[in-house]
Parts: sequence; structure tokens; C-alpha cells
Amino acid sequence: MLEPTYDTLRRRLLMGAWPAGQRLEAARLAADLGVSITPVRDSLNRLTGERLIVSQPGDGFHVPRLDEAGLRGLLDWHHAIVTMALGRERAGRPDEFQLTGGDLPERSAHLFASLVARARDEELDWAIENAAARLGRFRHHEAAVLAEADKDVGAIERMMDEADSPGLRAAIDYHHDRRRSAVDQLIAASRGGQII
Repeated sequence: MLEPTYDTLRRRLLMGAWPAGQRLEAARLAADLGVSITPVRDSLNRLTGERLIVSQPGDGFHVPRLDEAGLRGLLDWHHAIVTMALGRERAGRPDEFQLTGGDLPERSAHLFASLVARARDEELDWAIENAAARLGRFRHHEAAVLAEADKDVGAIERMMDEADSPGLRAAIDYHHDRRRSAVDQLIAASRGGQII
């Protein structure tokens, strides 16, 4: 039962179901999910390894509480991964990008994973997936915090077939700059634990 429990907890974290700093009690989660405590503990340990939650000796598991510098650093890391992948894109025609339905966080994660996948580098693939997961709870607040947040994601989606064009790079830079300029608002929104 590890995978269904893990998947459920991970999905809830990415959706911002719990506010930053919230203690995640294994026994309570097990009762909520209708499973024994063992797969919950295993899942919480795995999520700790992925840096989606933190474990504090004697105090259990918690949703990370990023400050402005921490979120800005995570956005810088995400931007660096994407930029690195663009510089390493393999020769030949890039894989055709498939638009995905879903909400803005899902579209963003898919978009940047697709861009990075063009480099055909497993380390970069893992790094962007992890950074996207850690940004997930903040991305759920982008539409409320950033006017027309979906438009800069849409601009990058439209440029995907242009591969390494200056326009694509500029759109990626703009996307990350906007989010870096709003880290205080994104953090405040995420601390409420509700998707606004």
C-alpha cells in the first residue's frame, strides 16, 4: 500500500492542503486515509528524502516553511535547470510539445518538464521534477497573486517549437522574474493553507 498512500500525500502537499509549518501526524493521516501507520511513515520518510516535507527529531514531520530567500532561491534553481537544459538540447528536431489540460500548476510543471526533457539528461529531468514539486504549493496561488499568470505560461507553450530561440529564453526569464518579484505574496498565500 506504499504507493497509493505516498501518491495521496504527495498530491495533497502539491495542492497546498496543509499550511507551511503544519505538523503532519502519521497516526492522524493513517486514520484519515484508512490505512495502517506503516505506509504513512514510509511515505513521510520518502517525502522527506524528496524535500517536500521536513523531519525534525523529536517533533515529527512538517510542511516546509520557506522564507522569501528560500523561495527566491528555489525559483532561481528552477530557472537555472531550465536554462541549462536549453543549452544542452540535443541536435535534431525537438520532440513535439503536447499541450496539457489542467490547472496552472499542472500546466507549468508539464511545460518545464517538457523543455528540460529535450536535453535528454536524466539528472536534469529529476532536478526539474523535484523543483517543480517543491514549487507546487506556491504555484496554486500564482493566479490570485500574479495578474494574468496563465498568459506568461501560455507564451512559453506557444514558443515550444522554436527550441532555443531568443524569444523562448526571454519568455522563460520573464516568467521567473515575475514570480521572484512576488515571493512575499506567494509565501503569505501559501501559509493560509487554502488555495485562493
